[in-house]
Amino acid sequence: MKSFLFILFLGITPFLLAQRGSKNLKRQETALKKKIEETKSLIQQTRKTEQLTMAELAIINHQIAYRESLMDNINYQMKKLDNDLMNSQKEIQLLGNQLKELKEEYAKMLRYAFKNRDEDYKLLYIFSAKSYTEAYHRLKYIQQYTNYRQEQVKRIKETQRTLSEKAKEIELIKIEKGDLALIQEKEKNSFLKDKSEQQASLKKLHSNEDELKQKLQDQEKKKKRIANAIKKAIEKEILAEAKRNKTKGFVTTPETTALSKTFTANKGKLPWPVFKGVMTGKYGKQEHSSVKGTYVNNNGIDITTSKGASARAVFGGKVSSVFVIPGAGKVVMVSHGNYRTVYSNLESIDVKKGDVISIKQKIGKILPSPSGAVSELHFEVWYISSAGMKSQDPARWIYRK
Repeated sequence: MKSFLFILFLGITPFLLAQRGSKNLKRQETALKKKIEETKSLIQQTRKTEQLTMAELAIINHQIAYRESLMDNINYQMKKLDNDLMNSQKEIQLLGNQLKELKEEYAKMLRYAFKNRDEDYKLLYIFSAKSYTEAYHRLKYIQQYTNYRQEQVKRIKETQRTLSEKAKEIELIKIEKGDLALIQEKEKNSFLKDKSEQQASLKKLHSNEDELKQKLQDQEKKKKRIANAIKKAIEKEILAEAKRNKTKGFVTTPETTALSKTFTANKGKLPWPVFKGVMTGKYGKQEHSSVKGTYVNNNGIDITTSKGASARAVFGGKVSSVFVIPGAGKVVMVSHGNYRTVYSNLESIDVKKGDVISIKQKIGKILPSPSGAVSELHFEVWYISSAGMKSQDPARWIYRK
């Protein structure tokens, strides 16, 4: 009986584990498809205009990266299905051998039972015992033998049922493999199409080297203006706070500490500052993704979203500053204790200084890109203390898509 249960355990447990793994892979596949749809939508919007910006090229690059991840996911699923199929076939063979042994053993018992089917023989066998104890043991033996025969029938039926389930499982795996193979072929073709579009876009950008360099210089100047304006705004807040508290610099109060702890506790879990979009500009100094030898510096991240989209608060707080940067739109800064979240490149704003706002509350409408096809939000996170102020990588604060 123990060996039978062990065989059943071997047959069921890997399947359950495989199911869990398959569900996780399917969730990843769904998430990647959602990202691809978002980038596809943005690409379709940019195609409506003849002008192409570096941010819009970055969307295509994201699309390709998502496609690659999706193909890796599908390839892994295919390998996993092949492995599941092989394991199921092995389990069927194992269960088939077990069923054969059970039937042979049961056939022997039936032959023995047929030979000794006379009820008088059983009574004679019991009463011919030399003692009451021996007679009792003989009676128990007959009962146990009968029970064992019945148990064998149950085992045979259970093994047959498991075999039938395994056969159905194999058919389902084959169907799933067929469906996945179609998706695999479709994604492969889409990937090749995206790569072709990427090369065409790069060629278009590089066709006028001087114009491209000028664009990059203009973007860098704009980033510097934004960086300087935000720093001045924070410095202005620190001076105002010091004046109010009659101190020489920024002082952390119990209230500030409490707000900061709450904000810090949500690091990596904050919602995106837009409903949907693609990160097209990373934090820090890095080589430009499309123009080798050219470096860009960013105090925050840039997110490209649909034209006319709105920025939203990533966390509840108090609007500490509202100002305008010439050529870079309007800016809203929100206080979260020692932290500040900054939303810039806004066309219009829906909040004012002093407002207490909640998470995901609409802050303002984002300016459209130079091509007018999409909108680009510049988002920053800052930490302020008595030692000074320091920018943070916003990508580490918002949840990873």
